[in-house]
Amino acid sequence: MNEKNTSKINPLVLTVALIIAAFLVLVLSRVIQNINLWVVIVIYFLIDIGFIVAMVIGIRTKIKPVVIISILGNSVLFVFMTIFVLLLTLAMGISEP
Repeated sequence: MNEKNTSKINPLVLTVALIIAAFLVLVLSRVIQNINLWVVIVIYFLIDIGFIVAMVIGIRTKIKPVVIISILGNSVLFVFMTIFVLLLTLAMGISEP
């Protein structure tokens, strides 16, 4: 593939990489003992911001299917990740004395 073709699919690659990163954080947070929940919340928040960045990069491409997949996929993943982060923050607030 030449460089033009790979730069056009970067938003989709970034979205897949963020999904894999979120899954790894979920698994590793269960494996590592005594990890602070705030660390996990901040990492998920950064992944959430990454979905916004991937959506903006996807909108700026000229390929119509990449734009549509980027808008639909990243917006759905952004909403789910935001709800997950808010639920984690709520759990952190309930559990503290």
